[in-house]
Amino acid sequence: MVHRIGFLLLPDYQLLDVAGPMTVFETANRGYKVELISASGGVIRSSGGADLQTRPLADCSPCQTLLVCGGVGAVAAEIDSAAVDLLNLHMSRGQRVASVCTGAFVLAQAGCLKGKRATTHWRYAGELARRYPDVSVEADRIWIRDGAVWTSAGVSAGMDLAMAMVAEDQGSSIARQIAKELVIYYRRPGRQSQFSALLETVDTGGRFAELLTWIRENIGVAHSVESLAARTAMSPRHFSRAFRAETGVTPARAVEQMRLEIAREWVERRTHSLTHVARATGYGSADRMRNSFLRNLGVPPQSIRRSF
Repeated sequence: MVHRIGFLLLPDYQLLDVAGPMTVFETANRGYKVELISASGGVIRSSGGADLQTRPLADCSPCQTLLVCGGVGAVAAEIDSAAVDLLNLHMSRGQRVASVCTGAFVLAQAGCLKGKRATTHWRYAGELARRYPDVSVEADRIWIRDGAVWTSAGVSAGMDLAMAMVAEDQGSSIARQIAKELVIYYRRPGRQSQFSALLETVDTGGRFAELLTWIRENIGVAHSVESLAARTAMSPRHFSRAFRAETGVTPARAVEQMRLEIAREWVERRTHSLTHVARATGYGSADRMRNSFLRNLGVPPQSIRRSF
């Protein structure tokens, strides 16, 4: 039985958001038929200048999976009513609806993410949360599945999303073969973080960049909402609300993520024992650090150290 996958493109899409997942499904070479579609059909230009030929929505056959590709156009565009109708039709039938990167803005605009957990590229997570407060945005996830709705982070994370879909559709053995063929991870868990997102926020500025820098420089000490709010001269409640609006995560999650990222760097360097790394980065013990790695990365620090 053929599983039809429609890739919905908007002008100024990110080419890798299309090409990455398409390559995964193509390599599966078993039961998938991919189709590029757009509101009116014809040639659609990517943000990088590449042109792809699409079919108009009205001419497309029903799809089992409808995937919205991201890019700068997805954030800015008012989507066509026919696209909204198509997305809602898929939702009503319980068929799979997905997005890569900022394609989540299109799903949210169509109402597909209302009351659901979702992710997008970390740089746009705060904006997604502000525009659509009825969406539970998890800024630091690679991909999320909430029922029949799947969302992923930016660019290469679309391949992780596609790999997870193949594993569900055809089994883990096929997914492993694809990973071997494409020389990529078999399956990064969706709960794995978009590494360095908060550290990038420090480098690119923002309302809380100075605070994040201070946390990074003092990662070995305990941090609380109250102590961080005091540093910004805000009440804890106002600080928590403003911080999440700016970064897309809670202060507690931000501290945990930065602690994890810094600890991971130390683990990869192999210059200190795991116990030393745990104490220096604020975990307190190697067991606590191990639990954090398992919860967020899906692997213990020992496995990461061995791989380096």
